[in-house]
Amino acid sequence: MPPAEIVRVSGARLRREFVMFPYRLYRHFPNWVPPLIGDEKKFLSPRHNQFLRNNRVELFLCRRGGETVGRVAAVLNLDHQRHHHDRCGFFGMFECADDSEAARQLLAAAESWLQEKGCDAMRGPASFSLNGVAGLLIDGFDRPPAVLMAYNPPYYQGLLEGLGLRPAMRFFAYEVSRETIRFPRALERLEERLRRQGIVFRYFDLAHAARDMGIVIGLFNHAWSDNWGFVPTRLEEGLEDLRKMRPVIRPDLIIFAEKDGVPVGFSLSLPDINQALRPLRGRLFPLGWLRLLRNLKRIDAIRVTLMGVRREWRQMGIDLAFYRLTAENAYRHGIYRAEMSWILESNEPMNRVLRHINARVTKTYIMYEKQI
Repeated sequence: MPPAEIVRVSGARLRREFVMFPYRLYRHFPNWVPPLIGDEKKFLSPRHNQFLRNNRVELFLCRRGGETVGRVAAVLNLDHQRHHHDRCGFFGMFECADDSEAARQLLAAAESWLQEKGCDAMRGPASFSLNGVAGLLIDGFDRPPAVLMAYNPPYYQGLLEGLGLRPAMRFFAYEVSRETIRFPRALERLEERLRRQGIVFRYFDLAHAARDMGIVIGLFNHAWSDNWGFVPTRLEEGLEDLRKMRPVIRPDLIIFAEKDGVPVGFSLSLPDINQALRPLRGRLFPLGWLRLLRNLKRIDAIRVTLMGVRREWRQMGIDLAFYRLTAENAYRHGIYRAEMSWILESNEPMNRVLRHINARVTKTYIMYEKQI
């Protein structure tokens, strides 16, 4: 077997090879959802990705005999370091053949680059942060990933743990359907109490989309600030995401709770566009866009992507009210299933709420860490 060698990505040809490698690797994995190739190229462009304008990323390929067998991104997340006052670096976009030497060289290249930048630990996978696609799937390979969730071959866990990476945090994806969801009897009383306290629910206003996205970002940065691995999101990043999401946004699936006109909580759910993308094999042209338009009408699931309530209003039933409203509105769109993800293992209040509505864990993910 030819020796494995690391190539630092530079120039358009190697960047295209970096983007295209997963489309070859996953050709025998039917549950992988190929992202649009154009979107993957934009993700690596500072012009289209706000993260790259504020942080540093280096890309590496591993090749054997001239053939690519793996890739990885080394990520210097300066936003994370400033918020947590640490020197942790990250790796992401990790894809590799079932080749322990290739995996070793890829992670060594990322580790070496991060050490040069002053990091003393490496965590991942995260592309490029926990606010993006993060975590290694270790359970739940029998179903496709929901929108903006990770998918990978089962052997990745053995590759990473064999290289000395150890679990830093687990998180879960829950699932519920119209047939299985159960709301506690106390919910009506909780909602009545919220009404008496002046809590009003409203939906996302597309006519004032930038304003409402700003409210989402502000509530997210407050409500999630105590979560493991949290990094604040900039308004510019939120507006960039809004532009990408706008074609699939359903305003009544993005819900605000307000007290005297002041937002105290939000819930953001997205139609699972992966259902529409899966048959396209990453390409919109020449006829993929027609299939996409047709497939969008057949989506029957959502992902509850984000939810947050200000500290002083927690444990009062607002989260349960969000789930009930989301379910009722989803049914009107012909949507009868939902994935709630991801939920940190350490977030017992949210795990408890999901158990209360009879949701069940269908996927488990791990973030790994290594001292370097």
